[in-house]
Amino acid sequence: MRKAFQSSFLKNLTKVFSGNVVAQLILVGLSPILTRIFTPADFGIFGTYTSLLGIFLVISAFAYEKAIPMEEDRDNVRHIVLLCIGISLTWFVSGLTLYLVTGWSVFQLMNVPVSYALPILFGIGVFAASIQQILSYWAIRNNQYGNISFAKISQSSVNGAAQIGLAGLITKTGVGLVAGDVLGRIAGSMNLLVRFVKQEGVTVERGRWKLLAKKYRQFPRLGMPSLVLNNLALQLPTLLFVVFFGVAASGEFSLTQRMIGIPIAMITTALSQVFYGKASELQRENPAALQKVYWKLTSRLFLIFLVPMGLFAAVAPMLFTWLFGPGWEMAGVYAQILTPMFLVQIVVLPVSQILYITGNQGLQLVWDSSRFVLLLAGFFLIYQLQLGMTAAVLFFSITMTVSYVSLLLLGSWGIKRKDTMHENQME
Repeated sequence: MRKAFQSSFLKNLTKVFSGNVVAQLILVGLSPILTRIFTPADFGIFGTYTSLLGIFLVISAFAYEKAIPMEEDRDNVRHIVLLCIGISLTWFVSGLTLYLVTGWSVFQLMNVPVSYALPILFGIGVFAASIQQILSYWAIRNNQYGNISFAKISQSSVNGAAQIGLAGLITKTGVGLVAGDVLGRIAGSMNLLVRFVKQEGVTVERGRWKLLAKKYRQFPRLGMPSLVLNNLALQLPTLLFVVFFGVAASGEFSLTQRMIGIPIAMITTALSQVFYGKASELQRENPAALQKVYWKLTSRLFLIFLVPMGLFAAVAPMLFTWLFGPGWEMAGVYAQILTPMFLVQIVVLPVSQILYITGNQGLQLVWDSSRFVLLLAGFFLIYQLQLGMTAAVLFFSITMTVSYVSLLLLGSWGIKRKDTMHENQME
């Protein structure tokens, strides 16, 4: 069983990882062009958009999408997917109506120059990203990892081409970056949506929706608040840096997150999607084996990336100046400071959903709440003491590094707890 698991894991990982490599290399390859077209302030607007999108994305389907790989009945899976899409559509229509009627948008809470089109593009981007996220879990449930990869490649290709094309034809502003991203997300979501409709259809039983919503009610009750806090913690620096230090400084930080976050996402997203699918199977059948896989994966990732990340930290300022131009040197300094956090992210993010898999959503919520409160308090203290942007980035790096290490330990405890419960049920 163990050899079969490893073979299946590696096979699916190869499919997802190869797609991620192509998709992310497209974005990385185009970044030196984009940094010479758009200013740090433009990237600040784009960073605000992507941060807000990440926050709203986790509530777009009330976290029900995470139940898709855990459900065994195929009809139930289809109903959960359609339930999630229905919730996302309701959010989109409600938000668009609110903006068109009142003129209010979430961007008004930030010190960001907002054009009329930006909130509309934001709503479309969240809806498209939500569809792609929901159907990615459906593809995981059906071991269709190749479809996930193809959708990501479609998204990145359209994204990059649109951002450069819009800059040449319409606007060289942050709105152009946002519009390109939205078009890319539409391409990725439509790719998976067409496959889903062809394979599953759209027939529904309303009564079954209610039963499934009740069966998996712990996801919106505990999982969703935890996910919101988790994403708030990740996106908080970009949003607060816009408010505290302006869009230009935030844009330099956003480029750092984009350039280092893209390769990290290339690795961790592929691993986490495959791990989530296979770990969901193991936690039902053999929690003891899950514990071994958990530590084997994380320890190997640490050993593989320790030296490369150390070398990167040594040359980051020079590397950023050479790649993106002399105006982006501070982005390299921020990358240097954030290197410990990036290393721990590579190790922990692939297994970071283990508390959901083992049914410890309450513990996940406590962890996310604690980290969010600590970050929020720390950033406001740094701002009041006028310690500056560099101190804020350093504080963020230290806090996130320590928090990820604690999550790794909590995850191991959650597996042991599940294993003990499994043994008691067997007795």
